[in-house]
Amino acid sequence: MKINKVTSLRISAFIAGALSFFTIADLSAHGYVSSPQSRAAVCYNDNHENPTLPACAAAKAANINQYGFYSAAEVAVYEAKGDHQTWIPDGSLCSAYRNIYAGLDLVRNDWPAATVSAGPREFIWTNTASHRTTYFRYYITRQGFDPASTPLKWSDLELIHDSGPAGQERFSTHLVNLPQRTGKHIVYAIWQRDWVTDAPEANYQCIDVDFQPLPNSSSSVSSSSSSVIDHCSNLPFWNSSSVYVGGNQVQHNNRRYRANYWTQGNNPTQSSGQYGHWLDLGSCNATSSAASSLVSSSRSSSILSASSRSSVSSTPQGCKSPVYSNSVSYKNGDLVQNFGQEYRCNVSGWCNTGGPYVPGVGWAWTNAWTLVRSCAIE
Repeated sequence: MKINKVTSLRISAFIAGALSFFTIADLSAHGYVSSPQSRAAVCYNDNHENPTLPACAAAKAANINQYGFYSAAEVAVYEAKGDHQTWIPDGSLCSAYRNIYAGLDLVRNDWPAATVSAGPREFIWTNTASHRTTYFRYYITRQGFDPASTPLKWSDLELIHDSGPAGQERFSTHLVNLPQRTGKHIVYAIWQRDWVTDAPEANYQCIDVDFQPLPNSSSSVSSSSSSVIDHCSNLPFWNSSSVYVGGNQVQHNNRRYRANYWTQGNNPTQSSGQYGHWLDLGSCNATSSAASSLVSSSRSSSILSASSRSSVSSTPQGCKSPVYSNSVSYKNGDLVQNFGQEYRCNVSGWCNTGGPYVPGVGWAWTNAWTLVRSCAIE
């Protein structure tokens, strides 16, 4: 039997892992892109027992054992350690070469795609377990790529954002500057855990996007423009019969809400606030001003690849306070922003605890922090 390089590496890694002290929990992945929803998230939320979306139904049928869509957070390679192209061959990027997710690599024209435009766009990872991070990287397919007829290859991708290191986060939000494109494309996102202090695992997500021009947009170079960010394009509508847990997001009456804790039947409009069932995250459609250089695709490719680490800020618009981090020590009165909201520390001992006291996320965060305002410019 012929064994290829990737298979050989996996066998070696398995043997080494069997002799290590890693537990089963260490060998599972822990994150997915929840906004805009990745393919894995779309199919996970599409009644994964009996999918209704044609693309998800076909993908489930193609998945080995058909168990993949019971979780959106396991599209991962445990042994990656930054060497992604060695472990994942061309044509298998969306599944991370895991056969239980093989259907995510299907070449189709009906994968649900978020409507986007060139300019800043917020991407949110929901991390089902928090880990220290070496980087989050975002790539996009080059102009001319057709996701309906071409399997995704590494050479099709252009790096557009690198977050750099981060601490343990329940939600990781990045403002990614999307380059000028037309039609449907794939954004490829990688979450690489810190292999020095944490583990070598990396998580992979394919996000389908459809570029539509802004009203009265032009292709002029170095123009100052105002772009509309649709925060709700892939969020489900609130349903009174559905059960939601802390961190779940919904849209209702053109506003975005996040559950503070377990809730069912509590209308977000009537039960939101610091102590309510829901936290109002603001209007679905937020407008932010950004100076952008809309250049030809060949020029933008070289510019963005060289400047992606430093030119794009992951700090949300509207707040000047730093982004919350578990690695920072906070004192009473300190302001931070987390997940698009600004918070003030009230009890320094708890502000530095993390876990249940992460501002806006943990079940006990209100004992440590006070919600100040939304950071989005509406």
